[in-house]
Amino acid sequence: SFVRVLAEGEREASLIIEGITCAACIWLNEQHVARLPGVCAVEVNFSTRRARVRWNEQKIQLSGILAAIAAIGYRAHPYDVAKSEELARKERRSALWRVFVAGFGMMQVMMYAFPVYVAGEGDMAPDIEQLLRWASLLLTLPVVVYSAAPFFRGAWRDLRLRRVGMDVPVAIGVGAAFAASVWATLTASGEVYFDSVTMFVFFLLGGRYLEMTARQHAVSVT
Repeated sequence: SFVRVLAEGEREASLIIEGITCAACIWLNEQHVARLPGVCAVEVNFSTRRARVRWNEQKIQLSGILAAIAAIGYRAHPYDVAKSEELARKERRSALWRVFVAGFGMMQVMMYAFPVYVAGEGDMAPDIEQLLRWASLLLTLPVVVYSAAPFFRGAWRDLRLRRVGMDVPVAIGVGAAFAASVWATLTASGEVYFDSVTMFVFFLLGGRYLEMTARQHAVSVT
């Protein structure tokens, strides 16, 4: 029902691509699908995540196009207004929970990091400082594992496809800072950056959430 029959054996379909977060995702999907034999044209709208694909059914089937999109880490559905709104609500709810966890972790970690910053040399006992580090580690762990998960998934997808997207430097920065802080906590030496990790993840997720809600609102108005 969502496939149009065109002249000379060509077909055209409207799809919703799930998992798109930036303009680089649009470019990747368009370039990947356009290289498939039998695909005549493909265009993805960044605001609506709606893709228009035209292909020759004698050379490729729609199932092959959907499989190719899934192979690079995205999911394609037949375009439907109700389905699009459902995916938008799901995306907002998931993103809001990730922002909430990151924000809560950031506030708590900053509360533990502040005494270490203001304390003078010798004012804080080493065991108390070490206790604060362990508390910060436990609070940062859900931020890295849950809130920052989209960055790590996106980075793994980009590296698997031998390309560098926007998520790669974010994942490297968050992962390296967290790993260095964990090592400093385990060895009771060096500096920890749990507060920087949680703050970085919170602001990145917050900006992405605001952009997403603004985009979805603009689409619903139009």
